[in-house]
Amino acid sequence: MKNVLPHKPNYVILVLFSLIFFIANSQQPNDEYLFDAYKNYSELPREIAYGHLNKSTLIKGESLGFSIYLLDKYTKTSSLLTKNVYCTIQNRSGKIIKKKMILAKNGVASGIFKIDSLFKSGNYVFKAYTNWMRNFEEQNFYVQHLKVINPDKHSFIDADDDKYFDLDAQFLPEGGHLLLNAKNTVGVVIKDDYGFGVPYLKGRVLNTNGEEVANFETNSHGISKFKFTPKSRTVYTVELSDEEATTITLDIGEPQGVNMSLQDLNDKVALVFRTNESTLPNIANESFKLAIGNGSQLNVSDIAFKDKTEIKALINLIDFNTGINIITLFNKNNKPVLERLYFKHDGIKSIVIGVPSVEKLKDSLLITIPSASINTKQFNNLSISVLPAETKSYNHHHNIFSSTLLQPYVKGCIENARYYFTNIDNNKKSELDNLLLTQGWSSNDWTTIFNTAPTNQFEFENGITINASLNNTKGNKFLFSPLQNSPSITLTIKNGERNFSAGGLLPLENEPLKIGVIDKKDRVLKPNLYVQFSPMEIPSLEHKYTSLKYKNKNAFKYDASLPILDESWNKIEALDTVLLSVKKEEKRIEKIKRFNKGRVDVFNDSRRKNTTSFASYIGTKGFSVFQDFRDPRSLLIDLPRKTSFEMNSQPLIYLNDLVVNDQRILMDIDMSTMDYVIIDKSGLGEGIRGANGVIKIYTNYMLRTREYNVSWDSGQEIEFPLTFSESKKFYTPLYSTYLNDFYQNYGVIDWFPKCEINDKSIIRFKVLDTKIKQIKLFIEGTANDGAFISEEKIITIN
Repeated sequence: MKNVLPHKPNYVILVLFSLIFFIANSQQPNDEYLFDAYKNYSELPREIAYGHLNKSTLIKGESLGFSIYLLDKYTKTSSLLTKNVYCTIQNRSGKIIKKKMILAKNGVASGIFKIDSLFKSGNYVFKAYTNWMRNFEEQNFYVQHLKVINPDKHSFIDADDDKYFDLDAQFLPEGGHLLLNAKNTVGVVIKDDYGFGVPYLKGRVLNTNGEEVANFETNSHGISKFKFTPKSRTVYTVELSDEEATTITLDIGEPQGVNMSLQDLNDKVALVFRTNESTLPNIANESFKLAIGNGSQLNVSDIAFKDKTEIKALINLIDFNTGINIITLFNKNNKPVLERLYFKHDGIKSIVIGVPSVEKLKDSLLITIPSASINTKQFNNLSISVLPAETKSYNHHHNIFSSTLLQPYVKGCIENARYYFTNIDNNKKSELDNLLLTQGWSSNDWTTIFNTAPTNQFEFENGITINASLNNTKGNKFLFSPLQNSPSITLTIKNGERNFSAGGLLPLENEPLKIGVIDKKDRVLKPNLYVQFSPMEIPSLEHKYTSLKYKNKNAFKYDASLPILDESWNKIEALDTVLLSVKKEEKRIEKIKRFNKGRVDVFNDSRRKNTTSFASYIGTKGFSVFQDFRDPRSLLIDLPRKTSFEMNSQPLIYLNDLVVNDQRILMDIDMSTMDYVIIDKSGLGEGIRGANGVIKIYTNYMLRTREYNVSWDSGQEIEFPLTFSESKKFYTPLYSTYLNDFYQNYGVIDWFPKCEINDKSIIRFKVLDTKIKQIKLFIEGTANDGAFISEEKIITIN
């Protein structure tokens, strides 16, 4: 095969078409140490959290709305292993101001923090994490800075000073080593006092004689690179074109060693490894290991310099993992000597939704977004922040792509990381590669990999677990009252046992649990239990983290004598729970009807009470019900027959999605547990079995407390020390005016943490018409089993 790089006498080209895959049987005995260490390190699954917050700058009196997406770190699909998600807001000194536990369903949780009197003007940090994440040193949890403005105390918003007094200029050799008398690629990062990149700053690299040997110019994020060959006994300086004409002396290079550089050749990647003439005799016959991993898979190949000072290894793009690839060169002693990060865009699952439309409805706007690319049969969730188009309050550094595919693998924080995953083109791919060049070693620390494999000290949490001890309690059968998110539970222990446990309880705020002991007459009596809980409190997350605050580039003044918020909006919150419950039930019934053929008959408490048996109920729906007087338990449900000679016309019957082969079991249905019945006399879609129609019966086992003579007054009431916060509706505050610049810059229109896509592949929601000309939608989410959505849409209102 023709090589894509020209041959030169001082290097050798290795074409690596495929590598040895992770946990494969290595042909080299000393490879086992590397593979075993990596296997032990990656054996435990990882989940990562991404938080979509409705704003980054908030006004005291507003609410912070947020959605937390839990994802498998390696597959990028929703993580279903955890239900308990912890969210905190802490001030600059680390004191936690607000905290709560929220419930994750299908890997998504949402909540609200009130920005109330506990908040002063200043900077805060939002964190979202799970108990399982505490097992790992990696930053798999989510961190984001917030800014709060208290208009009662301040009548202005300061802009950060744009003058750079103390430049932080870093010159980082690619792979980690600057080698004398060899060609080097050096990454450049120049930051200001706040940790933000200094854009479009020019620099010249000068030798001892003042001669220019290289030059560069930083991009919009303060990043660049240059190439040069440093010579022995030569001092190199960098002269910057800032106001003070800053001069920086470069570190002296290493006289012996190896270095590396990466070249992206579209369908291949060239990894160039170099040494110098003084090093070559010592390593000529040494076999190096080139490892490429992503935290779960490791690919390894052997390379050697032999009699050449330069090796070019060509690797097919298909042999890289989608997303981050950690490229490490090990010496013969399995010591890592070089490392470089590379990002492969091919294979990333992304979804683009359609162009929104808007319709005016009295005092509101109806927004419709076509989403044909989303498979409605698979789980999906979109969170949408609706803000004025001129907003300056949404300055998140990350979107779901950068937070999931990039941040967990780097040690440092990345300014405006979402930039690299918005409107991606070749230029942005190149800029991302320059960023990764400057990041150096990845967050997968090899010292930890070789010496300290993580353990599952902290478990996945699926609600609250109780451990109960019996004190002077007779009986071995216990009944748990249902909770809003947990069914009633019947638990039987062996005779003589004095303890029992129950998990998976999902209590909401102020929702107690009642436990009764059932006697021989099926009466529920009050037990005497000593109960312990796990977890009992929100666990602390003491891990070190990196993040950038938001840089405010715009000063703004407003009249502090005029109130910004109309506080009367708080009065409507009393209706919150009732309205949510009604709407939730309406949506559930609508969804059942939408996805089922035939007539859906939903039971309410009144119908459950007044319907004596299933036989009497189904007889009113056009079916004949026969019972044999010789066998009181016999039951035959049939379609009416036109003649006595007509063949069997029994419908196909399901009970909770299981086929009922013996209709006698229908005699035992407790109508107090009936949820809904679907009657489809056409039987379409059921084949020949459904020729006589289909009846689908669904019961609600959460109501099955009528199986016993329950009087919960006699049960033992138990208070949970830790509960899940209720998923309340986000209420947009009323502003005193929507016409001034302050609202345009810092106001909020609405927040939707769980947007549903209907059967016509459309997202539809209403917002208040604030009479502004343009609004902006910030959309984040996941769909189609691992595909991400991150878009910004501007809507013009005519």
